[in-house]
Amino acid sequence: MLKMPITKTALSLCIGIAIALLAGCASQSTTSGPSSDESAQTVDGLVDQRLDQAQALLEDYQVNEAEVVLSGLQFDQLTTAQRTRYAQLRAELALSLGDGNEALNWLSGDRASLFDGLPLEQQKVISLMRAEAYEYSGNYLSAARERIFLAPVLEDDDARFNNEQIWFDLQLVPEESIRDLVAAESSPDLTGWLELALIARDNPDDLRRQVIAIDEWINSHPSHPAAQNIPGDLALLRQLANTQPRNIAVLLPLSGPLEMAGKAIRSGLLAAWYESNLEEGDVPSLTFFDTTKNADAYNTYKQAVFEGADLIIGPLDKTRVQQLQQQTVLSVPVLALNYSDLAGSGPSNFYQFGLAPEDEAKQVAERAWQQGNRNAMVLAPDSEWGRKVSDTFVRNWETQGGRITSKSLYTQPDQYLNTVRRALNIDQSERRMRTLDSLIERDIIFEPRRREDIDMIFMVAFPSQARQLKPMLNFQYASDIPVMATSHLYDGTRNTSRDQDLNGVSFVEMPWELRENQIKRDVRAAFNEQFAGFESLVALGVDSYRLYPRLPQLQQFPDTRVYGVTGTLRLDARRRIERELTWAQFSNGEVRPGSGPVNVLNPTGITP
Repeated sequence: MLKMPITKTALSLCIGIAIALLAGCASQSTTSGPSSDESAQTVDGLVDQRLDQAQALLEDYQVNEAEVVLSGLQFDQLTTAQRTRYAQLRAELALSLGDGNEALNWLSGDRASLFDGLPLEQQKVISLMRAEAYEYSGNYLSAARERIFLAPVLEDDDARFNNEQIWFDLQLVPEESIRDLVAAESSPDLTGWLELALIARDNPDDLRRQVIAIDEWINSHPSHPAAQNIPGDLALLRQLANTQPRNIAVLLPLSGPLEMAGKAIRSGLLAAWYESNLEEGDVPSLTFFDTTKNADAYNTYKQAVFEGADLIIGPLDKTRVQQLQQQTVLSVPVLALNYSDLAGSGPSNFYQFGLAPEDEAKQVAERAWQQGNRNAMVLAPDSEWGRKVSDTFVRNWETQGGRITSKSLYTQPDQYLNTVRRALNIDQSERRMRTLDSLIERDIIFEPRRREDIDMIFMVAFPSQARQLKPMLNFQYASDIPVMATSHLYDGTRNTSRDQDLNGVSFVEMPWELRENQIKRDVRAAFNEQFAGFESLVALGVDSYRLYPRLPQLQQFPDTRVYGVTGTLRLDARRRIERELTWAQFSNGEVRPGSGPVNVLNPTGITP
């Protein structure tokens, strides 16, 4: 017999026929037909078959087909056992699409009780699914708690993997949240994990101190799951502490057009070096090379190596970074302070670290999606920089499955209002009014309407631009739409009266700009230079010194994070450092650190 493939259309037709059969079985009754009990058994059997079919399709990664099958069933008309299977399959479907909020809709809340009576093995599956859903939705603390609760019933490889995932989740939880929970929590397993997570955040540039603190933690928690199976990146610290560079060469532009940028980085790097010297007393030597004096960065690199350097930090300008990236082999590691535009990653010990605005746009796209938004409007300046940042957001947004309702590029201030009106379709609404007015020979009451398919607005702007754009959005009937932005929105200075116009806007920013810290005060006190406009590069210098000891750790364990003043840092597959910044929001003209915006139309972020 020739077997024909079942198309999506054919499958839908089959489902329709099955629904009709179900309805017929449920409604037809004759004196000679089956009893009502037999009919109910028949209906239940068909429902079970369709649940089996959906499960088989999911196992075969046929997600769309599984969605069609499940959509043909009415949850409220199922038996308790069928509801339990249906909820699990719906959650699996959502997870396969990366939608953690939808998965939680089926695994938690009122529906969580459906899984209470399942055997232990199935309970473990549900708990792991719930942890994965929390991770997809960005709720890493809840994910860690779910996995910690589950840990005692896992064994061997499952237990080891779960431990690593707990550690991964805790690295993404804000430090303030961990400290607050430590003070309030009584569970010894959870408290132990939280204390270990705080150790990883203390003394980020002093591996020996961290090793000592970890050993003390293990001695005081001998039966803790993490003590018996320490996370891999922490186990590596002891080896790294004994193999640190002793002579570091720093390649920076200390004269010429980039002089202030180079000196800002140097000041941050020296402040971190002095801090380590005071605390540890055993720090590497630093030698600075002015890259302006030699157009060939590789010649400067060779000179530094000849003079005994076993690690290079720098150069800064992109051209020189690319010169080193193009080398076949580098005899000592390089931590470049910018990102190359060239393809590939360069030699195996060549690392790149900078303050790329693309990292910020990517983070905004991820958080907006996690908050339940699906339709985004984009406002950005009509410049190479504005297009680059906004294109990064659009690319990441659409990759997740989001939709761009409009993307508008603004130019001069006198054109801002027209740009906003076009983006919101206010101009089209008014044109429709004028057309209607010309057809009806009497006065009509009219209020322009903006388009209704916008969940959030991504705004790329500097402070002076943002202070004009946000009031225009409010005036054009968009005050209820969440606005999210990059750090360029905030210049680091307190200006309560002018920033009232930015109330409600959420943005990502470096911890350096949001929180006062000792090393920031030390830089101001120790160096006479005024770094207005270059504060972020001072922070880059601080983190470059704190980052270099961790490079092998980050490379061997890609999920490892370093908690810096420029953000939470990790290494990608191309050996480029990615930054995750802190969320903040304007409120009453003040900047307040926070966890990011919530969709005012859907505050839970959970799909109904």
